[in-house]
This record gives sequence, structure tokens and C-alpha cells, in this order.
Amino acid sequence: MQERERGIDIGEGEETQPATVDQQDGAARRHLGMLVAGILLLACAAAFAGVMRADLHDPPVAGLDHAWLSWVATTRNGALTDLFKVLSVIGGPVGATIIVAVLCAVLLVVGRWRTALYIALAEASGSACSQLVKHAVLRHRPPHPLVTADLGSFPSGHVITTLGVGLSISVAFTRPGHRRYPLAAVAAAAALMTFVRTYLAAHWLSDTVEGLLIGAGLGLILWWIFDPLLDHDRGRPLRLARRLSQPRRLLSHY
Repeated sequence: MQERERGIDIGEGEETQPATVDQQDGAARRHLGMLVAGILLLACAAAFAGVMRADLHDPPVAGLDHAWLSWVATTRNGALTDLFKVLSVIGGPVGATIIVAVLCAVLLVVGRWRTALYIALAEASGSACSQLVKHAVLRHRPPHPLVTADLGSFPSGHVITTLGVGLSISVAFTRPGHRRYPLAAVAAAAALMTFVRTYLAAHWLSDTVEGLLIGAGLGLILWWIFDPLLDHDRGRPLRLARRLSQPRRLLSHY
């Protein structure tokens, strides 16, 4: 009962009161607002990428980028650098792919294929957009990075993944009305990854801003698309729970 009170999805079907017309209209407006906000964020990301591509040698944000890089360099120490390198691996392409693959496999086993598809698309679409913009802009990375990095600094794929996958997991495993703290935790994780990647000199600050725009935009659009499907998954008992309950029903007849 405590899990249900906290709004955690435990995979049991439950009866709900039918929504009133006003509630349905309010939900529809909120859903449309998510779509519009997501599109606007991606439009801002596209415009920002165009500005950066137009003058790679002296972009408008160069002063801020260099000032931020100089400041974070003063905060470095051995223990913090080692910790941030671990966080960078976890939030990077390899770490995130492993985490998402394991989570989706478990969801498929228990019959939540819609939720698995949602989380998998959040990771895949973020990675695809990251590579697309990287190859379109082809911005050089900061000098002397503390970790190995691939081609293109703009945007930060780590920030996109942290925000996009974190948002999808929060939406998938919490019920409407109980998402304030999980979403705040995702925002904090994205802010931390922003600092981590600039601390390690793997990205300029503006690269992470572009990552936030793309991650938030994709996250809102996917949330809008999958919200009805996630509600359907929440209303169904877990497949594993159904299988375990079948022998009990058979034994109850004897």
C-alpha cells in the first residue's frame, strides 16, 4: 500500500474514478503544451547549431566558454577527477546503452513492452540527434581534455542522454501527480553532468546548453507520444505476477 500512496508503479491493475470533462480538457491542454514546448526547444537547438556552424572560429559564446573553462579548471583535484571520470562512463554511450538494455530486457520479461520501447527510443533518439548535430557543426573540443572523446564537441551527448533517459524513466515509473521529486532529481543529474563534462574539458559550456535543449525537447515530445501507452501499461498486471498466480488458482480448486 505504501508504494501506491507514493505513486510508484508496482504493476497492479486498479480501479480509478472516471475523469470529469474539465479534468479531461485540462489534461489535453497540458499534453498539447508538452508537444509545443518540445518543438520549440528543438527549434531553439537547431537555431543555436546554425549560429555555431556559421562561425566556428569565433562564435558569439566564445568568451563565456573560455571563462567557464578557466574557472572549472581551478576546482580540479585528484579525487574529484576520478569520480567524474566514473560518472562520465556511466552517462556515456557505453554505460547508458548497457543500463537501458538491461532495464528494457526486464520490462519485456514482465510484459511492459510499451514502456521498454519508450525508454529505448529516448536513448536511441538522443544519441542519433547528438551524432547528427556533431557532424553538422564539427566544433573542436577544448584543449587538453581529461578523457577520451570522439569527433565533434557540439552538443554534449552525455547531457542529452542524462536528461532524456532520466526523464523517460521518471515518467515511466511514477504516476501522474507524484513526479515532482523524480523530475527534480533528473534536472539535478543533468546539471551535474553539465559540470562533469566541462570539468573534464570534454565540452565547452555552450555544448552542454545545446545538450539540454535537445534532451528536454526530445524528452517532452516522447512523453507526449507515449503517455497514453504508459497509462495502458500501468493498468495491466505484470506478466510475471500473472504467471505466479496461476498455480495458486489451480491449487485453490482442490
